Amino acid sequence: MVGILRYSLSHQSFHNHHQAALFPRHGDHPSPYSTNYRTIFYNSFMTLTRKPFFSVIIPALNEEKYLPLLLADLAKQTTRDFEVIIIDGNSKDKTVAKAKLFKNKLPLLTILSSPVRNVSVQRNQGATKATGRYLLFNDADNRLPEYFLEGLRYQLHVKPLDLFTNWLNPDSTTASDKAVASYMNIMVETASLLNQPAAYGALIGCRKNIFNKIGGFNREVGFAEDTEFVNRGHHKGFTFGVIREPRFVYSFRRFRKMGKLKMLQKYAVLNLKFLTNQKVDQKKEYPMGGGYLEEETRITSDLTKLIRSAFKKGAKKTKITDRLRALLSLEES
Repeated sequence: MVGILRYSLSHQSFHNHHQAALFPRHGDHPSPYSTNYRTIFYNSFMTLTRKPFFSVIIPALNEEKYLPLLLADLAKQTTRDFEVIIIDGNSKDKTVAKAKLFKNKLPLLTILSSPVRNVSVQRNQGATKATGRYLLFNDADNRLPEYFLEGLRYQLHVKPLDLFTNWLNPDSTTASDKAVASYMNIMVETASLLNQPAAYGALIGCRKNIFNKIGGFNREVGFAEDTEFVNRGHHKGFTFGVIREPRFVYSFRRFRKMGKLKMLQKYAVLNLKFLTNQKVDQKKEYPMGGGYLEEETRITSDLTKLIRSAFKKGAKKTKITDRLRALLSLEES
């Protein structure tokens, strides 16, 4: 308790000293700046002169409709201890132009251009430029409640982690969407319990100082590059956890475009290919970008055959078999 009190008094003295230095009083008369005005300038000064806690990294491609919503959420966060790095894959729409409109609302905003349209390449490029203690990879169509970053920092203070993902909420209040979100949350929990950490690429956190030790995201992995990344880190000895609160809002636009069941089936097929070491063509089977969602997507017709084949291949591996059985139930329901 004494240590905490000393830290508190020391921290307050530091705060008062720097505010006094920045905004001096003249004799017995206060500075012409009001207290609120001084606080705004002080907070802005501190934000620009120290390394942020979070580096929010957002790969984007043709996201003019959704990216501004996420940036607006970030501008409303209850903490300002973060930077935002957008890596655009040469969008054909107004993604970059709309992102630039947030320069004043997000002082630590950086917009980069990637020579390659590849989500892993774009994430790695953002990580290279990041200065935060934690890298927080976000999909461009995520939504974040205003307390998200502050709550996340608290959770990492209570239980420090090297790698993590968060539980998600759907972007609607319908019972069916809530059910799908619950299923997705349970899946990452189950995978973690089976010592096979999994994460949805929509939101992954990683300590900056271990990102290169893990080797970054693998651009050659066409699907589940997110799970492959956290698995690689976990097996190198870094800690991984699933944070249940706060939750981010996950966009169900893919589910809505193709139908919830069809999308779950598509994810089942891709997951099974990943688990059985079958190659996935990212451009054809799981391309990034909002523009892709405007096109029709064909679901493979031999779903049952693929599931049963993959089930047999993984039968000798208990942990993988459990996951395959869970996916098989989707096809049989």
